[in-house]
Amino acid sequence: MSGPTRLSVVRTGNRSRVHRTTGHLTARIMEQDTHGARVGLLATQALLLAGDDVRVEVDVAPGAWLDIVETTGTVAYEGEAPSSWVIEATVGDEALLTWAGKPFVVSDGIATRAGQTGGDLTTSLNATDDTGSVQVEHLDLSRQTRSMPGILGNLRSMDTVTALGWSPGLPGEPEAGTTGPGETYFRLDRAGAVLRWIGIGRFRDRLCDIAFDAWCETAIHGYRSRGRLAAQRPSHAETAGRKDAPTPAGRKRSAPAPVNLGCAGAFLR
Repeated sequence: MSGPTRLSVVRTGNRSRVHRTTGHLTARIMEQDTHGARVGLLATQALLLAGDDVRVEVDVAPGAWLDIVETTGTVAYEGEAPSSWVIEATVGDEALLTWAGKPFVVSDGIATRAGQTGGDLTTSLNATDDTGSVQVEHLDLSRQTRSMPGILGNLRSMDTVTALGWSPGLPGEPEAGTTGPGETYFRLDRAGAVLRWIGIGRFRDRLCDIAFDAWCETAIHGYRSRGRLAAQRPSHAETAGRKDAPTPAGRKRSAPAPVNLGCAGAFLR
């Protein structure tokens, strides 16, 4: 049984320090400057099997930045015991966290073919700051629930992009239903915004990738303008491997959960 994967970045004088503890996942530094780092997450074993309890703890100290890159997607296989994937992130004042989650596949069983109904999934997001809740969400995507009218029906893919700490606008003004059967953008009551797309297959999504890149660039620009980033940090468009390959039907991507935020900007997918 593996313990949690821990990842933290802190600014100390004229340099940044990254601390890593390996669990089900291990972290590899891809890039580092005086203020933060870009880190890749790799699985240390087959994931996600029955009974697995994957936990990732992230701490971005005040004034630092951290960009987390998932190298591969994750397949959750059928089994007798439920499995879980929990992320707890703390973001300090004037800090920046960006995280592009890869597809999370909920399969019927061990055969991951296109067109599966998929297994049961619940996902939660609990984002707070010093004032209180920023966003609290719980999605029941079990097979019985998502087949109900007004939920997912015969659609099998969902893509969610979440900004916390500031409220970016939607890039462009797509007409509802033009990028897929359903897309929804809404601002949170406090600082934040959520874009959600649902469809038959993730590869049909033509909205969320654009929004993710645009919102990341906005967040990075704001971070730079506060004088926190001395070195030029590559944009997401310049970084190979961040774009998703075409995704077969049945995959789902969601925001990590739960997340505890300081007074800062965080961008999750």
